[in-house]
Amino acid sequence: MRVDVILNEYCTPRQVAELAELAERHGFRTLWSASYANFRDPFMVLVKAAETTRTIRLGTIAISPYELHPVKMAQALFTLNEMSNGRASLVVGGGGGVIQSLGLTPENRVGHVRECVDILKGASPGKPLTYSGRYYRANFYRPTFATQARPEITVGASKPKMLNMATEKADGLMMSDIMPELLKENMPVIRDGLKSNGRDRDPFIVNNFWAWHLKEERKDSVREARIELIYRGWLVRRYLEPFLAPEEVELVLRNKQKFLIAYVKQSPVIDGVPDAVIDKLLDAFTSTGSYREVDREIERFRTMAGMGMTDIALRVHENPAQSIRFIGERVIPALKE
Repeated sequence: MRVDVILNEYCTPRQVAELAELAERHGFRTLWSASYANFRDPFMVLVKAAETTRTIRLGTIAISPYELHPVKMAQALFTLNEMSNGRASLVVGGGGGVIQSLGLTPENRVGHVRECVDILKGASPGKPLTYSGRYYRANFYRPTFATQARPEITVGASKPKMLNMATEKADGLMMSDIMPELLKENMPVIRDGLKSNGRDRDPFIVNNFWAWHLKEERKDSVREARIELIYRGWLVRRYLEPFLAPEEVELVLRNKQKFLIAYVKQSPVIDGVPDAVIDKLLDAFTSTGSYREVDREIERFRTMAGMGMTDIALRVHENPAQSIRFIGERVIPALKE
């Protein structure tokens, strides 16, 4: 299993470059910059890193065609790819915080993402692309400068329809917060989709966005993880039912606003939800604990790899450099064994 790192949203371009160099030295495959409405442009923040690194891939996650027309997305992606000598990657998604900030209500997400991937993969310097879809058009689009190896284009997908579309159109997919219990449901969809679309299992990428909170002291890890819990699958029923009792599922669903309040206040206090239930959430779909508990997380990732996952993208939070060093020293070598 290969390991990626997803940076927190607070890093400056200079910090991103320094962290990219550090991740490159420690054997990470890809460094991802996330797209948030209130923070820096996810493509531009990688420019300096493209200049100072040599082997690590540099990617943006997840960009939606609702927020950026596929031709403009291609323009930014191919420019980053040029600057990094063919190391650019992209996750195309159907949602995200930027859409909420724009006040948009997405419909037919699969159709929009499908057409976006068609345009991204159809564009080339050799032949003008004319594309007329239900949602997007491209007229004689020809990025003549894009002569590097084609960027890697994956789809953000966790549900069957998007998973199946990704197996038809993309180089791979990235799920989000998918624990082994849900991966067991998703992998047959992925395998069947690849088979029906006449595609080989290898080199198709099966990645997973995963929250990494391990720290020297467990209490610091738990505090950080509790604050971020609202983002773990948005606490929807599908994510809760594999490991919570029915009454606990209903309790969490009734109190979702309390999880959001905790994030807004940057507080670990989640009113109305017992610590025992929160601990179950943390254990199920985050890596939370002290560094001494890393072997448990390595075994979790090995389980995912055994089920067919090829990559794990670890979303680091406070002190990303420390996390990158630890993952590079303890996790990456173990997953190569």
